[in-house]
Amino acid sequence: MPVQKFRTHEEARRALWIAPHDPRIPRKLCYWLGVWTVLYPLARPRGVQKFRSIEEANASRKLWKRRPREAPPTPGA
Repeated sequence: MPVQKFRTHEEARRALWIAPHDPRIPRKLCYWLGVWTVLYPLARPRGVQKFRSIEEANASRKLWKRRPREAPPTPGA
């Protein structure tokens, strides 16, 4: 990644924006969605489950929350 120098904060702020039809948008979107899914996993058991006690329900939740976390995807991969 090339180093950019800015003379003002306004120049630096403008450099952060991406044009609406920039071809890099899908790649960046895929990267950030991958990061989001690792940080906030939504893999939950499907359907309705019944438990005899709150302890049994909490034990079941601990099992599915302990799934291994994956590394975020690299941009451009």
